[in-house]
Amino acid sequence: MTNVTLQLSDDLQQFVASETQAGQFAGPAAYIQALIERAKLGKAKLADLLIEGLDSGEPIPLNTAEWQRIRAEVEQRRG
Repeated sequence: MTNVTLQLSDDLQQFVASETQAGQFAGPAAYIQALIERAKLGKAKLADLLIEGLDSGEPIPLNTAEWQRIRAEVEQRRG
């Protein structure tokens, strides 16, 4: 494992300390490590979604009418 030194503003240091004291993390290093892991997983998920989109079929033109249809579908799903 490699050590990394970070310089945080007082505000960020206080935030990390409060997150750590909340009991979910063993210390500041564990909290920051969890954030990095979440970012890594998010990036992998985004890549998967992009590939899924590319493999989803023929592209459709996103003209005004299509955007209106998409917005209407979203509003209907929101209920």
